[in-house]
Amino acid sequence: MHHALLQESSPIQKPQDLSLFGLFSFVNGDTARTHKLMDLGLLPWWTNPDLKYAFWRPISEITHWVDHRFWPSSPALMHAQNIAWYLLLIYLAHILFKSSLPNKASTLSASIPILAMLIYGLDSSHGFTVSWIANRNSLIAATFGVSSLIFYIRWYNQDRHFDYILSLVFLSLSLLSAEFGISTCAYLGAFAIFMDKNGPIKGLTYIIPHAALTGLWWLIYKAGNFGAANADAYYLDPIASPLLFLSTLGERLVALIGSQWGLIPAEVFGFIGPGNQVVGNVALIIGAVFISLTLLLLTPLLKQYAHIRFWFFGMLFAALPVCSAAPHDRVLLFIGLGGSYCAAAIIIAALKHAQEVYGKLAPAARLTAYPFALTHLVLAPLLMPMMSYSTKIWSAQLDLSPALLTGIDSTEGNIENKQIILFNVPIGSALAITTTRVVQNLPLPSKLWVISTTGTETTVSRISDNQLLANKPSGFITGPEQATRNLQSKPITVGDKIPLSGVTIEIIKISPQGHPTEILLTFKDSLDSADVMLLNWNSETKDFLKVDIPKVSKQYIFLASDK
Repeated sequence: MHHALLQESSPIQKPQDLSLFGLFSFVNGDTARTHKLMDLGLLPWWTNPDLKYAFWRPISEITHWVDHRFWPSSPALMHAQNIAWYLLLIYLAHILFKSSLPNKASTLSASIPILAMLIYGLDSSHGFTVSWIANRNSLIAATFGVSSLIFYIRWYNQDRHFDYILSLVFLSLSLLSAEFGISTCAYLGAFAIFMDKNGPIKGLTYIIPHAALTGLWWLIYKAGNFGAANADAYYLDPIASPLLFLSTLGERLVALIGSQWGLIPAEVFGFIGPGNQVVGNVALIIGAVFISLTLLLLTPLLKQYAHIRFWFFGMLFAALPVCSAAPHDRVLLFIGLGGSYCAAAIIIAALKHAQEVYGKLAPAARLTAYPFALTHLVLAPLLMPMMSYSTKIWSAQLDLSPALLTGIDSTEGNIENKQIILFNVPIGSALAITTTRVVQNLPLPSKLWVISTTGTETTVSRISDNQLLANKPSGFITGPEQATRNLQSKPITVGDKIPLSGVTIEIIKISPQGHPTEILLTFKDSLDSADVMLLNWNSETKDFLKVDIPKVSKQYIFLASDK
């Protein structure tokens, strides 16, 4: 998507906002723009017109522009940039871990930073984040956030005002890279509460400029119309929907912390829902067990060491803002800082200082710590390559062959004049047609309307010169189709109309569950025009069948087999 948006030939205009290229804000909640994206086949017709995924990430945008400008045809170099950011992050994390130690660190404490760095750097949950080019913003925000913390602690220890200024500068860069750079403030707050020798009240006053800077960023962010809205499938706005956010907070915390200290990816918890309760709830229970066992080992350390309390509560505070997004390992970079430090502390304490830390419970602590060490020092590193490769597996599931319009480009002449009506193309493939053709420098149709994305039976009847009636008993919006519209919070009702450029879609019937089952398409032009094309995707032959538009009062049936 980013590569397509940066192309000069891209039909997707940059929104009028503070972003540099609109890479993270092209779905901005503007109804007219949403309808334009529907005309381009980038969103299905049932999308909530107020859907908004608009994020202010100018620093990250610059790095993607660099990819596009200097090595547009080299994914390897794009991945190399991600890896470079990650290596820098690991190095800086080690510096931060060391800087958090007290001046006279015990033998136990002094051993933690290097092990924490290894656990953090080899954490399998980071594999997806590093290998997904589009998620580079997380790496950059974490890198700048860690830098801000390093300079703040250096200022605290050495009282060099330039370090304090640098801390503010890097906090700004973190926030301008990704929203979850706000987790930097979580660790600043935890440091003030648990590490400042002048007490938490005095410590919190020291970070007032950081809080003010973050507040200023937030005001500009909201004034610029950035943020997520009507996007419950992925993002919740804690301010706009506080009750909904709080209702999901508990399970999302378990998902994220459970993934950090265990091995079940946080995204598995997303299976909690209709038809998937067993998978999601079992994962939730396993995550809770991991957290409980970890806390049993960690509690004695929390009582004895302020720096471990700092990292533990910093992790918890950092988890709160990212709970606004659906649980996923890609948001664990900040959480992983505290999580890795606590994990390292547990392993060292239980295996080398068990008697000192756990007393009579030392044998039980050692016994419990061995599988914990196995998880973080053996299994996680072994799984790291697999998780890194998961983006390749994930992308391979997306069939891009519909974008080629096989058999259509070569037989229909000037494709740029065509108005294409699509049926039965899987939603991921359908929404990737335009961007794929832009990247491959293929001509784009004038209009590309995604009408149906499931292979269930559909009947299309022509009722006038410019009207088609499409009936799908199973419903047009099922499963992943609901990602762009929550039918509970934004229901579709009979009589609703979606006015696009060249066609108006009207809801005629809905199921008892609220799913549209019949729609009326009224076109601006006659359906007898040579420029109007009705295409049905054949999933077996991987090509489109051009369907002769029925005569008035006639119908065409797309069978469930897509044949």
